[in-house]
Amino acid sequence: MITHTPYDPTHPTALAVYCSDGRFTRAVEELLQGLGYGRLDTLTIPGGPAHLSPQTATYAEGQLIGEAASFLISSHHVSHVVLLAHDGCGHYKQRLFGMDEAYVHEQQLADLHEARHLLIRAHAGLDVRAFYATVENDAVRFDEVL
Repeated sequence: MITHTPYDPTHPTALAVYCSDGRFTRAVEELLQGLGYGRLDTLTIPGGPAHLSPQTATYAEGQLIGEAASFLISSHHVSHVVLLAHDGCGHYKQRLFGMDEAYVHEQQLADLHEARHLLIRAHAGLDVRAFYATVENDAVRFDEVL
């Protein structure tokens, strides 16, 4: 199969770090298009930005995902990063087994804040935005986390 999309040899200037849960993929892509990011590098793994937060990630996870993000930011000259977490995330349900939904939600928000600050400290001048996704009337709603 040959695609209709022409190859562009330039690297995108934006990176999205989000959970690999396919139920949210198209909605995430739509959000990013709406934010003006026509092309992006992506870093997707169960839990997404959770792996950038020492509160939730293991040391090895933090090292691996942190190095991957830093590689993309530095070598591809990324100037914008979007971090996304979502309601009902299986990674969080497993990692925080037995905790109630309110606690899990608060931890996800704390992890988004921590991941955002970690990236800003590591990469001067980097614009980092964070969003939390919920399902509302069969649509995905994104709320910016400040």
